Amino acid sequence: MNTILITHLFVEEGKRLRRIAVQDIRYLKAAGDYTVVYVDKGEFISSSGIGCIEQKLDPSRFMRVHRSFIVNLEYIHACHRDIGRLYLMMDDGQKIGVGKRYMHQIKSLIL
Repeated sequence: MNTILITHLFVEEGKRLRRIAVQDIRYLKAAGDYTVVYVDKGEFISSSGIGCIEQKLDPSRFMRVHRSFIVNLEYIHACHRDIGRLYLMMDDGQKIGVGKRYMHQIKSLIL
């Protein structure tokens, strides 16, 4: 089955749905059956689960780094180790821990 990668996503904003460009997404965080979508101007809730959204995102731009997080590679500012764990520092100051089973993906980005 061919998956169509999306360029825009609709997220809830009150009783309306707001269209946001996928390129503007900094990172996504799982929240039960929902996903919180973080963009420059705030955060929005998607009624889709993070796994469902992950299948529609461009894997050359977005990477799953934890069972609860997907990051846009364009917004990673730095990586650092602390007591055996690896953390991604996003350009907005958010610190996201990398899960052990996702370490190999992050290591593939390191030269």
